[in-house]
Amino acid sequence: MMKKIAMECEVSPFNLESQDQNFLKVPYCIVLMILLLIFSSCSPKIYQKEDYPFYNKSFHLDTSSALRTDGVYVLDHIWTDQNGGTVKQPENHIFYKFYKTGQCNLTVDLSNEIKTGKQYQNVVNRDFDKQSSTLFQGYYKISEPKIIIQRRVTPRKLFEYKYGYLEKDTLIIVKSTIDGRGKFDDKYYTGYYKEYYIFVPLETK
Repeated sequence: MMKKIAMECEVSPFNLESQDQNFLKVPYCIVLMILLLIFSSCSPKIYQKEDYPFYNKSFHLDTSSALRTDGVYVLDHIWTDQNGGTVKQPENHIFYKFYKTGQCNLTVDLSNEIKTGKQYQNVVNRDFDKQSSTLFQGYYKISEPKIIIQRRVTPRKLFEYKYGYLEKDTLIIVKSTIDGRGKFDDKYYTGYYKEYYIFVPLETK
């Protein structure tokens, strides 16, 4: 009997250690799940088409529209009403690409390396090839000659609207704001600031 009791005493510590290990596994799993939730919430969301109120699956740009989709609109100069009217050169190299089905992509060339038509074309084609996994940055709607571009401001989870109008081979943006909800209201088309984008034709997909 004494021998049996001694054996049970020797086994008991192992059982306690095993129980402690099992007990520790539970909070570890919970901590791991919490960390995964935190990382997933911090990762940037890839917005789907349906996340954009401007998205319209039946939209197709009218062939008579002044908006051209066979090239890019490159920011050429900026006008302000300072000193009776001042024209200045943009600080960044920016251009828009519009698609007949309502998508719109904005590219900012921070290195200012895109200069030739072929280089513009390569960037546009690359964005086009990625569309299966990376969505366009925004959508537009048009009421000639007015145009509104809608894009998502990811950190703030808001929509920004760029109000502008079209002239021959020129896109003029007059206001960028989160206000207006994308309505063609005249008050968003009168301002003291204008960005002039000049059309550059390309051979794109």
